[in-house]
Amino acid sequence: MTFNNQLYKRYEQLSLTRLSKHFILRDFMLSTEAAVCGHSNFPTDDVEQVVASGKLLCSKVLEPILAQFGHFAITFGYQNRDTMERQFTEQEKIDRRHSSTPHHWDRGTFGYGGENTIYTRVDILPYCVEDGEVSKDEFARWCMMNLDIDLFQMWDRANIFCITISPKPRRVWLKWVPTGSGDNGGNRIEYMGRDYWKNVFPALAIDQRPKFYPSATNGLMSWKSSHN
Repeated sequence: MTFNNQLYKRYEQLSLTRLSKHFILRDFMLSTEAAVCGHSNFPTDDVEQVVASGKLLCSKVLEPILAQFGHFAITFGYQNRDTMERQFTEQEKIDRRHSSTPHHWDRGTFGYGGENTIYTRVDILPYCVEDGEVSKDEFARWCMMNLDIDLFQMWDRANIFCITISPKPRRVWLKWVPTGSGDNGGNRIEYMGRDYWKNVFPALAIDQRPKFYPSATNGLMSWKSSHN
C-alpha cells in the first residue's frame, strides 16, 4: 500500500482535535478492524459531525464515567463507511446509506447538524470492573441511573460495555447471554426494557427514578415499532 502523505497530514491534524478535558479524537479513531483491512478510518461523510458527536459523547457519558470510576480503555470508537460497508454490494450501500450504524458517527441516521441529530456509540473496558473493584451490574446501574444514555449493552462473557446516545433515547439496558439463558429462553436479559418502563417505572418514587427519562420507544429496541 502506497503511503499517502497528504492523507496522513489531514488525519494527524484531525486526530488531535480536542473533544473534552480528557479526550481527543485520536482516542476514538484507532480501529483494529480498519487497520487489518488497510483502511485509514478517516471520516468518509461529515468531519464536523464526527467532531460534534465525539464532543457530545464525552460530555454526556465519558467524562462523568471517568470522574466516577476512574480510567477505562476505549475498545471501539469511530469507524468510517469504507470499513463498515466493506462487504456490501453497491445496491446495499445505496439502500442502507442512513441505516442505524452508530459506530459510524457521521452516517446521518437522524440527519446532520446540531445536537438533535447525533447518534453515536462507543465500547469501553472499565478497569474498575476488570480488576474486580466494581461489579458489572453496579457499574451498569450507575450509568443508567445517572447518564443520558440511549442504549446500554453488556455481555455475560466480557467486561466491555457498549454505550449509545441518540436524539430519541430508548433508555434500554440489557445483557447478552448464551441462548436459552435469557428472558423467555432468549439470548438477552433486559434490566430496563418494555416491562421496566411499562410496569416498574410508574411505581417508583421520584428519588428512585433514573435521572433521565422516559423511554422514547416505551422500552423497545426499535423506534419504528415503539407504539405497537
